[in-house]
Amino acid sequence: MSDPYEKYVASAPKKCCVCSADFSTTKPMITKEFTGEYYSFCSSECIVVFEGDPEKFARMDEEDENGE
Repeated sequence: MSDPYEKYVASAPKKCCVCSADFSTTKPMITKEFTGEYYSFCSSECIVVFEGDPEKFARMDEEDENGE
């Protein structure tokens, strides 16, 4: 049987969707939902930036996942 914590770590976000801070050294402060997807942030400042243009960061995140 696999460890549920290992599954969580494997699926957890690896970086802040705004500033790309590495979550291996910091913890996500807040996760927010936007159009059915969840985005993680390292600080309240990054949340403010995201809320200013969420579509831009949603597209950037999608491009990262597709390797573009």
